[in-house]
Amino acid sequence: MRKQIYDLIYSNESEPIKKLNEPFCFMRAEVALKKKNFSIWKLNYKQQNIHAHDYYQIWYIFRGSCRHRIDNKEFILNSSDIIFIPPFSYHSMSDGSDDLIVIGVDFSEQFFSTTEVDKDLMLYCVKPLYLNQGNKHSVFWADNDIENLILEMFNEFALKHDFYNIIIKINLTKLIIMAERMNNQNDITHSKTEHAISETLKYIHTNFNEKISIQNLCKIANMSETLLSTCFKNITGKTIIEYINTLKINKAKQLLAETDMRITDISYELGFNDGAYFNRVFKKIANLTPNAYRKQKRK
Repeated sequence: MRKQIYDLIYSNESEPIKKLNEPFCFMRAEVALKKKNFSIWKLNYKQQNIHAHDYYQIWYIFRGSCRHRIDNKEFILNSSDIIFIPPFSYHSMSDGSDDLIVIGVDFSEQFFSTTEVDKDLMLYCVKPLYLNQGNKHSVFWADNDIENLILEMFNEFALKHDFYNIIIKINLTKLIIMAERMNNQNDITHSKTEHAISETLKYIHTNFNEKISIQNLCKIANMSETLLSTCFKNITGKTIIEYINTLKINKAKQLLAETDMRITDISYELGFNDGAYFNRVFKKIANLTPNAYRKQKRK
């Protein structure tokens, strides 16, 4: 079975390449999409002009890599990645590698409208999955189970044995449910991460004028040092040290402008035990020395 599937995928039969010259167009991948409300195809060219359509689409990167833009979001897709493309979304593909092979699955809303189970799947899995498109978790990685589902669908659609459409529907249902489970897990993980960083920031803002150890922050966030550093930078745009120093220097600016405290005392007040280091950090962030900043504010 697997050899048969791979032979089909690597077949030398020429495939029609649709030239999409209009900025927006409705298109059907194949006539089968009209008759059966689904279509499965293989793509092995390097780019695709911007277009849109009124059906749902799944791209699975079987081999190679490419860039895929959906509306105003760009995604880098590599082997074993899956991406979901909502109806009526402008999308295009570029920079396809020489070995790029994409297996696509197209289906209309009517494909999941026959039974109450279909309608529930459409309401609770399909639409949330596609509505979630565009966030950080839009690209999924296909494990062996998901890849096997897709390859079996491709094989069934190509050979069209008896009841092939039923097998495709079963596999597509399983694929969507598995993807939605991953999507929910990603949301939970993302929420936990945001909460951990929020608690870390609260602690930093309360204690920035004291010595803050990374080890203590790791305990508050319940993360390893590497994970905390990565998540903190992703959310705040700064490293932990950069963030703390920015808070310290902002406070130093206030004290320099509003009080007569000596610069040395301000340095110690904010937890800098080395005056020279305080001057270097201040100049790096404020583009002025502490003394120059004070003179500027008092003119």
